Amino acid sequence: MNLLNNKLKIKIDWIAYIFILPAIIIFCLFLFYPALWSFICSFKNVKPLMMKNSGLFEIPGTWIGLKNYISIFSNKLFLKSLFNTFIFGIIFIPTTMFTSLFLAILLEKKIWGVSFIRSIFFMPYVLSIISVSLIFMMLFNGDKGFINGLLSYLKVQNIPDWLSNTKLAMPIIAIMSAWRRIGYFMLIYIAGLSSIPDSLYEISDIDGTSKVQKFTMITWPLLRRFNMVILILLLVDSMKIFQEVFVMTGGGPANSTVTIPFLIYNEAFKYLNIGNASSMSYILFMIIFIIVLIQNTYISKKLDY
Repeated sequence: MNLLNNKLKIKIDWIAYIFILPAIIIFCLFLFYPALWSFICSFKNVKPLMMKNSGLFEIPGTWIGLKNYISIFSNKLFLKSLFNTFIFGIIFIPTTMFTSLFLAILLEKKIWGVSFIRSIFFMPYVLSIISVSLIFMMLFNGDKGFINGLLSYLKVQNIPDWLSNTKLAMPIIAIMSAWRRIGYFMLIYIAGLSSIPDSLYEISDIDGTSKVQKFTMITWPLLRRFNMVILILLLVDSMKIFQEVFVMTGGGPANSTVTIPFLIYNEAFKYLNIGNASSMSYILFMIIFIIVLIQNTYISKKLDY
């Protein structure tokens, strides 16, 4: 009897593996193999003609070791893209985080119509990045944009051409990216606020604490796990900024909006420097990995309550 059960169990296990086999094949073909291929290419000098004559499972190019990685850090445009990505994150992360929290506090209470209002704020997140980018391009158009039209109506002098200004183009992209994601992170904060016991606020009312004191002494400390998760997600998002730049500015003006993913795209598909693009990709991966590792370590050690 036990032998029969064991055979039946083995048979069921094999059936389970058969069911997940298509997902494993897709993962290997479209995720694992391209990652392995680009990693090996990052140590090679790959010329376009080599790519043309190579097969699907061939990795063309001549081995040059770490030269691609070394040359990247002497590439002024790569260093500029690091700086531009940093500037984007400085604007994008706090704007998204604190605006989402503010809206969550306003819409956390269960009142009539609050679900509809939450849906309105969440709606931009459902829209495609391309559509949102085009909308903001029209809003901030230097000649016919709504923003400049409104400023002209208000008799404002020296109206800027937003997306053609080296100092204003990146903040506009950051604001657009924040606007699109605010509704999503607002819902996460609402879930966090609902997990805080009402008894803590009732006790604070008895002690006569103000709303600011309730926020600083109760709400903010008890949201720290949510804050760290949201911060990690926003950091990763800021490191992946590509489509907005591609549509709105194309990296201009004067490379002021070139980010790391956008530079990788240009190196790979515009200039056909596959080795450089692959090495840049793995440097970006290491940056994200180190950031997430540090934050996860901090979460595990510091955020117990």
